[in-house]
Amino acid sequence: MPDFTLRQLEYLLAVADSGTISGAATELHVSESAVATALTQLERSLGTSLLVRRRAHGVQLTSEGELAVDRARALLVQAQDFRAEFASTELRGTVHLATYPTLAPTLAPRLVRKLEDAHPGLNVEVSTMPAGQLQQEVEHGRIDLGICYGFDLDDTLERKTLRQLHAHVVLPPDHRLVDAERVDLRDLEAEPFIRYDQSPSWEHTQSVLRAAGIQVNTRFTTSGYELARSYVAAGLGWSLFVMRSLNEGTRDGGHIVVKPITPPPAPTEVVAVWRRNRPMRRVRPLLDALEAIVRDDARTLPELS
Repeated sequence: MPDFTLRQLEYLLAVADSGTISGAATELHVSESAVATALTQLERSLGTSLLVRRRAHGVQLTSEGELAVDRARALLVQAQDFRAEFASTELRGTVHLATYPTLAPTLAPRLVRKLEDAHPGLNVEVSTMPAGQLQQEVEHGRIDLGICYGFDLDDTLERKTLRQLHAHVVLPPDHRLVDAERVDLRDLEAEPFIRYDQSPSWEHTQSVLRAAGIQVNTRFTTSGYELARSYVAAGLGWSLFVMRSLNEGTRDGGHIVVKPITPPPAPTEVVAVWRRNRPMRRVRPLLDALEAIVRDDARTLPELS
């Protein structure tokens, strides 16, 4: 029978994530001595040194400590799932969500509000990250639910399609094609292009451009979604996005015009993904809240098809 506790493992992860015992103590709302004592007891139980304490320089994990951190994360996820199997439908504690920078502004704030209103004992944390990292975090159990595009997904993840998005052109308000019902990308090939350089959006944009048989004339490249929209609103070029904002204003007071593409590219799915074998009692409330938001958007935001 193991003589270490889940609490000790939790303290180990907090120290590994913060890099200091004091930072872990602050996060856990306990004293530094409680954290230090728990780690000493865990090391004694395992018969190995997990970290090197460096005065004024934080802590450094040993090779055994790095292995212990990975195993501890998996064990704590399993413990949470074990508890969730026998819990009521009321969610408590902390749930971790992750999504892309483009999806977060229109989904995350409303999702947090809806979940915390429905489950007062719940604390929702949201992270934004690129596609590869998101999948890895979900697979390792550090993220309860990921919201992402439905391509290049690992087969080990469970998934639920939330909605389909259609790539669209974004034009400045005085562009010659603003009165067109649809825009052929070939009519824009020679004009300056604003490249939104964030994965996986840019990879998808490239596939749309290849399918149209055009090469763009890139004027500005940015990883900022709002900056790309502002460049377009200022008349500095056109762009192509998958995710559509709920309004067509930009942060600097400008305005963009959104147009569907002809011929229409294949739609992109927005999906929720979670680790296989996660208890649906834990996942289902998250999915329900997401689907309610998607239904609201479908009523207020017309599809581009």
